[in-house]
Amino acid sequence: MNDPYTVLGLDKNATDEEIKKAYRKLARKYHPDLNPNNKEAEKKFKEINEAYSILSDKEKKEQYDRFGFAGFNNEQGGYGDFNFRDFGGFRGSSSAEFDIGDLFENLFGGTRGGFRSAYEPKGADVYYNINLGFKDAIKGKVVNLNLNGEDIKVKIPPGIQNKAKLKVKGKGQQGPGGRGDLYLIVNIEPNPDFEIKDGKLYTTFDIPLSTALFGGKARINTPDGSVIIKIPKGTQCNQVFKIKQKGIGNDPLYARVNVVIPKNVKEDENLKKLLEG
Repeated sequence: MNDPYTVLGLDKNATDEEIKKAYRKLARKYHPDLNPNNKEAEKKFKEINEAYSILSDKEKKEQYDRFGFAGFNNEQGGYGDFNFRDFGGFRGSSSAEFDIGDLFENLFGGTRGGFRSAYEPKGADVYYNINLGFKDAIKGKVVNLNLNGEDIKVKIPPGIQNKAKLKVKGKGQQGPGGRGDLYLIVNIEPNPDFEIKDGKLYTTFDIPLSTALFGGKARINTPDGSVIIKIPKGTQCNQVFKIKQKGIGNDPLYARVNVVIPKNVKEDENLKKLLEG
């Protein structure tokens, strides 16, 4: 056997916790259950166990530190007797005789097979469609679902896009390695007056040319009802006004101006007088 400190990647000043941590890492990596039909991994795992059986036992460690391997009587089992008493009392006669369920139950805690679950298939993911009003989509909402008798609460974030998928971890079907995930596909009720773009809420409103030129007031629709804003003189087409706390969450609504040009100036007597006078 090689030097146990070298096998575990440690120096002779390593603490008990450092020894334990190094062993855990290597045991995960080289365990035969995780490396089927890999003779090199099996050999390495046995060597790791033998090294740990020395360094985890205070008396054996002291013997090795003082005398090296000459301090062991192999006829009495020597360092091949793998001792897990630091992890709950499990004791195996050799590295090949305990299974990974017992190993990781004692070594890492939790239920038998808990470590295996990370390598076994989870249950199937579940996909579920939910319908959401436009206002709820931009303001956010907590949705209560009942799927197969299980109550599930899902927080819908403000400004979610139509057909977006929300992942709810561990709420899918059960499998050997645990439950799959639930994916909610959000269908938002359309609203022709508004558009969500780059996480912002936009709307467009019309003003007559006279208001754009000389200023005035305009009524703008918001998700919470209409508001009236002041339009300054010389307002340009596509100019954007911010309407506080009327957009996504508590963000502003961005209102884009559309200046309506009359087809016939005679139809707008006020504008005609202003332009002529």
